[in-house]
Amino acid sequence: MENCRRNFVKIIKEICKEDNIEYKSFSYDWIFQLNKNKNYNYIIGYQFGLNSASVHSICCDKSAASEIMTTLNIPNVEHYFFMSPNNQKYIGEIGNWSELIKKLNDYGELVCKTNEGSGGKLVFHVKNQFELEKAVHTIFRNSRSMSVCPYYNIKNEYRVIVLDGEIKLIYLKQRPYIIGDGKKTVLNLILENNLINKQNIKIEFFEDKINQVLGKSERLELNWKHNLGQGAKAIVLDKSKYKDFDNIINEIVDKMNIRFASIDIVESDDGFKVLEINSGVMMEHFSQQDEASYLLAKQIYRQAIDKMFRQEALCQENQ
Repeated sequence: MENCRRNFVKIIKEICKEDNIEYKSFSYDWIFQLNKNKNYNYIIGYQFGLNSASVHSICCDKSAASEIMTTLNIPNVEHYFFMSPNNQKYIGEIGNWSELIKKLNDYGELVCKTNEGSGGKLVFHVKNQFELEKAVHTIFRNSRSMSVCPYYNIKNEYRVIVLDGEIKLIYLKQRPYIIGDGKKTVLNLILENNLINKQNIKIEFFEDKINQVLGKSERLELNWKHNLGQGAKAIVLDKSKYKDFDNIINEIVDKMNIRFASIDIVESDDGFKVLEINSGVMMEHFSQQDEASYLLAKQIYRQAIDKMFRQEALCQENQ
């Protein structure tokens, strides 16, 4: 999608018009300069300038964020760092393969992904050495570094939007699924529901299920990933449920000095664990779901922009 057509761009322009903020856009609407009463602030990508540069860098580095959370006793999905052979000189001559195979043997199943990236792209679930080798070569063709983590049987995945210690939004990422009738195969159900050509839905499961007949009312998720960009649906949680996340969110905010972020939390047999922390708060797919989601995203972005200008005003008062 062209940047100018993103809901994010539309929302920022609407907020500026409604709140009497002058703006200029650069780099095909990838950068916004905001000017209110000669106070200037910048939005770059989905970064609002509320987090420090060091916090932003940590959040962008999956393995670094995981290591720091582990030392802070924040439950998280362990991410291990591996460098592309082209950049191996920075970490020594030990190489990757022995340690990668050890991780596979230790955990049985792994998830390999780019160490910096989002949207579920270049993310692979591997169960044997052949799949591991294929995933590693694919990632290193496109990225200089890789994160590897154990594969968890995830019951639910949530996204939490937090601003200055306050939870602004939590939604469940509901993966696309089909329901069996006891007669039709998985393939027939997919075709019957016209899911192959349906926009944004990416079907990704094991081939041995394609001819399986699902039992009556049996449910099968069509993708092991929970990304909205690959067909998952956002189910907004009632605010009464926010208290279930208070402890882990407060730990992240207080110990990692995070102001504005979207935090992915998974629920497994071991309870809640942080999967990733994103200092760039992207709500593009969420805002496209319906009018209520659009307005909620707009409200959160407006509050973030207001915080930016308040911060600027305080800095000027203290000079």
